[in-house]
Amino acid sequence: MTELTRWFAHWLRPVKLRIIGTVGLSASTVLAATAMMATAGYLISAAALHPPTILMLWVPIIAVRFFGTSRAATRYMERWMSHDSILRLAARLRSSLFDYIERHPETMLGRRSSEALDMILDDMERLQNLLLRLALPALSGIVSSVLTSFWLYRIDFAMADIYLIGVCTVAIGIPVLLYVCTARWQNALRIIRQTRTALFDDLIRGLEEIVAHGVASRMLTKADQLLRQEQKLNMRLDALRAVADGALFIFMMATVIGVLSSAGVSHATGHLAGTMLAAVALAVMASFEPWLALGSLYAEWNDMIRSAMRLSSWTPGMHEYHLNNSTKPTIGHTYSGSNEVALSVCQLGCRYTPEGPWAIRGIDFTIEAGQHVAIVGDSGAGKTTLLHILQGIQPWSEGDVIWFGQSISDLPDEELRRLVAAVPQETYIFHSTLRQNLLIARPDANDQELEYAIEVAQLKTLIEQLPEGLSTIVGDRGFSLSGGERQRIALARAILRDAKVIVCDEPTASLDVKTEISFIDAFFTAMERKTVLWVTHRLVGLERMHQILVMQKGRIVETGTHEELIHKDGVYRQLWALQQERFDASIHYTDWKPLFNT
Repeated sequence: MTELTRWFAHWLRPVKLRIIGTVGLSASTVLAATAMMATAGYLISAAALHPPTILMLWVPIIAVRFFGTSRAATRYMERWMSHDSILRLAARLRSSLFDYIERHPETMLGRRSSEALDMILDDMERLQNLLLRLALPALSGIVSSVLTSFWLYRIDFAMADIYLIGVCTVAIGIPVLLYVCTARWQNALRIIRQTRTALFDDLIRGLEEIVAHGVASRMLTKADQLLRQEQKLNMRLDALRAVADGALFIFMMATVIGVLSSAGVSHATGHLAGTMLAAVALAVMASFEPWLALGSLYAEWNDMIRSAMRLSSWTPGMHEYHLNNSTKPTIGHTYSGSNEVALSVCQLGCRYTPEGPWAIRGIDFTIEAGQHVAIVGDSGAGKTTLLHILQGIQPWSEGDVIWFGQSISDLPDEELRRLVAAVPQETYIFHSTLRQNLLIARPDANDQELEYAIEVAQLKTLIEQLPEGLSTIVGDRGFSLSGGERQRIALARAILRDAKVIVCDEPTASLDVKTEISFIDAFFTAMERKTVLWVTHRLVGLERMHQILVMQKGRIVETGTHEELIHKDGVYRQLWALQQERFDASIHYTDWKPLFNT
């Protein structure tokens, strides 16, 4: 809870004055309503005594008007300030979460994407409700109740004691009882919602496989069962909310009756004027206004706190990150060091948890500008982890990465993206036209640049086959395209970026052998003057590389050119021999035309 409190304090810090002002305005609204009702009660009682002149009622008449107008004004200002503050905080938190998850993809390890969506939508809404509909009204209720009790103490101690007992019952007793009664149901409902969200996520993402294997009806039946269970639990919770609302009203009326009885005793003994009886009763009733509005929300307390804890746990140290990130240089920084060296990796190491095993360690190499370098190795060797670190999307544990003379930790994000274009292993295709999917890499590209990227990525045949060419809608995640076609779109995006460095992660994994050979020939011819980092487990076309780094179990075990490594009795030669056993003789490496003599 201490960590959660610190997280809340950091989150609320930018608008703390607004929050204080909101609480003050909310309390002023309740106090104005209480004063208006008390004055109105006094006015009605005094008017019933038929005073000799209307001037004797002039002051309470003006006071009723003043407090009524004040209540409306402060309510409007409180609503405007509170919603403005909370919406600003929500926007800041969403932006921070997206930014943090983008920079720390390890946050998603062991979690479903549907969980992230549920957090961004439902948890954020509960957090807003926690502040807007629960915390702020409760704080204003405390302030108004304390001031009302002081006023009652000035009249009679017994009345104030009865009032405080009633307030404590509705502010503490009923919420605690409702929390205990609903905790088990809320936990069950949360699990059902998470299961249902994950199930629908699987239904949407895996629709083709589900239909192909004939399990659609079974999954839909399970979804229907989950919906029924959720509906049953919601009905139980709604019933408890209704009981809570009724209990709050009953205790409020019991408090009013108790205070009024005590006031009657004081009047009978001559300590309280008769005109104050209605004033006291109506003031007590009005002061309960914020507590009555919280009845149904008490049942959601468990979910609200859990959502706040989940948001804070997803971004541990988010505030430290933003403090550090705020000192990063701006675009246009003059780089120091040699322009001939594109990349230097110095004793780089990474593990996903402080106590976990090393994913990579002791990585040390240099790439000169214009060189083509391949990183090869079996699956799980650490190639993709290394690539993510070089792109700035994966934090590392030790060592450093230096792009063009400057540490990647000091490079602005925009500058790093300008220098380095990536071809990921799994590219995302948007539900838009093929042209827009390509131009996302460089919206200001002209037709000649777009045609060049299409030609190098060998997308011409695909475009000719599409009914509307580049204007064809390719569908969500590119469902109408093959894996190889999606991969070539990613390559075209990287070419269109015209960055100094092209980083490719298994770029030909989804291509057939013939297309792979043709593409590699066209790609490296076009990228002759670019720095290319080619990560793959397929040892095809690697004689074109100026340098090959062989990774095994998170370390670089061999370096050299294709010709050098093929004549060594090492890991690369073993990988090459295994590949040759799988390929036909027509794909033998001697069929390739090397870019340069080794």
